[in-house]
Amino acid sequence: MRYFTFLIFFPVLVHAETSRTSTWLMSLSRIKFTDTVNAFVDIQPRFTLNDTPSGHENTLDTLLIRGALGYQLTPNIGVYQGYAYIPTYDPKNVEHRLFQELFINQSFNNGNAFTNRIRLEQRWIDSADEIAYRFRYFARYTHPLSRWHEKLSLAINEEIFINLNDAKNGPQSSFNQNRLFVGLNYRINPSVAYEFGYQNQYVNVIKNTNVMNHILFLGVQTNF
Repeated sequence: MRYFTFLIFFPVLVHAETSRTSTWLMSLSRIKFTDTVNAFVDIQPRFTLNDTPSGHENTLDTLLIRGALGYQLTPNIGVYQGYAYIPTYDPKNVEHRLFQELFINQSFNNGNAFTNRIRLEQRWIDSADEIAYRFRYFARYTHPLSRWHEKLSLAINEEIFINLNDAKNGPQSSFNQNRLFVGLNYRINPSVAYEFGYQNQYVNVIKNTNVMNHILFLGVQTNF
């Protein structure tokens, strides 16, 4: 519990020299083939609302296209192998990424749910001469707001990124970034839900000024 509390308040404990404002959109589709085999496709266009180095105001900053095939070890525990393609406004920083993840979902009788995800990434970045390895830990808590609306829930996400190696001309081993999201999830039916809220992203840039990114997040989640 102490660790989770630290994660929630981490963004207010750090200092960043540069501030940004962005809008991130997400379309996350989960596909169930059988009781044990499933997949997901995640598409995220990210727009910068103020100038960034080598970027342009109010334009597409990054496009993330990610997919994975998964196997359920139990109804609440799944393992995934995936691939992501990430072009940016800078042609030298196009990234291809493989990743493996362990996904654990816990539900409680009162409607609360807690999710843990551990992900290991292998990153091929055009500007780097070596593969960069990164570890990510993601935690998500949802709480039903049935007093307000039967389909509405509070959602809180926290994710920590850690670079695991020194890649030549690429990421260096260290704490990389932290993301905190607080928002609302509106589930229309078992197959479709919308989510919107505020996300704080702190990025540790070793050879440049650290960045605090204030993000308006809008997403749609679908289940097939």
